[in-house]
Amino acid sequence: MASSKRPVRANDLFRLACPLEVALSPDGEQVVYVRRRMNLVQNRYEANLWLMPVRGGKPRQLTRTAARHLHPTWHPRGRYLAYVRQREGQPPQIWILPMQGGEPWQLTSLEGGPVRQLRWSPDGRWILFNHREQPRLSDENKRRRPAYKHITELYHKLDGDGFFPAARWHLYRTSFPAGRTAQLTRGDHNNTQGVWSPDGKRIAFISNRIPEADYHVDNNDLFVMSAAGRGPRQVTRRFGPVDTPAWSLDGKALYYVGHFGRDGEWIRHRHHIYRIPISGGRPRDLTPKLDNWPFNHVATDTVPSGAGYLFPYLEPGGRDRERVAFLVNEEGACRVYSVAGTGGKHRLEMGGRINAFAAGCSAKHGRAVIAASRMLDGGDLYSLSLDGSADAVRLTELNRRQMDRWSVREPEEVIFGGRRNKGVPVHGWILKPPGFRKNGRYPLILNIHGGPMAQYGYSFFHEMHLLAAQGYVVVYTNPRGSSGYGLRFMNCIENRWGQDDYADLMTVVDQMVRKPYVDGRRLGVLGGSYGGFMTTWMVGHTHRFRAAVTQRQVGNVMTQAGSSDLGFYRVYSRGSLPWETPMKYLKDSPNFYADKIKTPLLIIHSENDLRCPIAQGEELFTLLKLRRRTVEMVRFEGESHGLSRGGRPQNRLERLNRITGWFRRYL
Repeated sequence: MASSKRPVRANDLFRLACPLEVALSPDGEQVVYVRRRMNLVQNRYEANLWLMPVRGGKPRQLTRTAARHLHPTWHPRGRYLAYVRQREGQPPQIWILPMQGGEPWQLTSLEGGPVRQLRWSPDGRWILFNHREQPRLSDENKRRRPAYKHITELYHKLDGDGFFPAARWHLYRTSFPAGRTAQLTRGDHNNTQGVWSPDGKRIAFISNRIPEADYHVDNNDLFVMSAAGRGPRQVTRRFGPVDTPAWSLDGKALYYVGHFGRDGEWIRHRHHIYRIPISGGRPRDLTPKLDNWPFNHVATDTVPSGAGYLFPYLEPGGRDRERVAFLVNEEGACRVYSVAGTGGKHRLEMGGRINAFAAGCSAKHGRAVIAASRMLDGGDLYSLSLDGSADAVRLTELNRRQMDRWSVREPEEVIFGGRRNKGVPVHGWILKPPGFRKNGRYPLILNIHGGPMAQYGYSFFHEMHLLAAQGYVVVYTNPRGSSGYGLRFMNCIENRWGQDDYADLMTVVDQMVRKPYVDGRRLGVLGGSYGGFMTTWMVGHTHRFRAAVTQRQVGNVMTQAGSSDLGFYRVYSRGSLPWETPMKYLKDSPNFYADKIKTPLLIIHSENDLRCPIAQGEELFTLLKLRRRTVEMVRFEGESHGLSRGGRPQNRLERLNRITGWFRRYL
């Protein structure tokens, strides 16, 4: 009987649902989560709130409008849910949903600017949030005023956020149920990640208030102030990043993620979890042996990455001991661990071949709900008792109906390594096309991730399956420079891109073409960001590839240093300015080798890319056209660096069609 399943198509990406955020009820019995979908017809993202029992059951949709409903947080007695509602063309506002029945209602009336990081006070009288004012202008006012940006600071833009307005991020609180809003922090510095103390009398937050903070963006410090915003006091004193603050359950200490390192050294140090008394003093390293990042950095196009969490809780089972739950990015996975509040060996709570990307926790009950994806799903919810049993229970199957219609196979896990790369083990996966025949001969596509400190891993990657559905064998790996395999593996290529990492990737190609089912005369390569760098670098250093697609590439390290939103990080890490070591900058740039490129090359870039500005791709296109090489460029209007993960749906579809069309033409 013939199978009714069909290969994956480009527009199947928009049929997937993703659980973005998770919030547990105070009694630990219910979970609210954000379910995001892409609306291809309306060319927008839609996110609604859903509710379900933690012990399993049928999810119930709470919101149904076309707006995006984000950042849910429960009232401490579980009676209400606060969330941010974002409707296109209107400023985001905090809304309240009665959980025992009734219509949602708007709590705040903010003039404009983003709203994030909602936290309900322990007594339920206030909601703390982060907000950056951004006055709205009518179209008529825009036409009548000069159009310019006045820039005075080194750090003045961020890809995805755009150019920073004059206003800073500050902490606000609004009363419940009256909605009287007051600004709690002031000054010419950003104040973010506010968290209430367990008794509700104080608020901890992070801020960078050192002299010339603009030149030291790696630094942040912990501060504590009263619940009314009075008397902010600095708690941490050593230079370095501070992130994800959380109070100990007795309110006497704070936990945070960070390291101690100078400007631009963030990739040279282990990020650990620290505990510090609120009076200050020397922080205690709770995870001294942790050699991987305590946050998510798994690259995929279906679920988000970058999240980090610290959840203090009482260990269940009558032990009455305080522990802290957190994520760890390791070996192609992102797993859940915990450590005692006094330190010690960190303990696995949810392991295996998973990519945990969002979490919620009940401090009193030691229960968590984790949003995690696996190789053949688009992300689901799991309930978990944080007692060391590592016994997670799956609560949802959000995309099973879709997955059952597609002919998709589990990628084969492989460790590569050979003479070319001196036997260094390179973790990777091979994805064969649907209907694969052992005696067939298939073209090969090498897909390279960005970062380079991202990692491929145990998550459904639509783009990989789409390429396989076109009849290609797809291989994707974590060469040196990737996170998840220890600090040394990740930072050994710093300022040496195109050397050991190139050897690793070419070792993968060497070993793949020896397989009887791979046609070594038909090789393709593609990647984005650092993966774009490596794609351009590879076709400039070998003619083995018949077709290539470079996306949002780093092409000229010299101009990247001064034009990228975070280009000065590279100046810090290199230890020299471009005019001091110009040939080093140029020889480390793939565009410098454009004259050697003979491979047909498609360049994809976004016009609003602030991480790798579009001149990086324009320069390469112009140089190759002058040499009469086979090259085309596709520019996406209004998109930023994250087009493949968060661009408008129609543009994401066009990108996929351009990639498959290019390989169909030349491979």
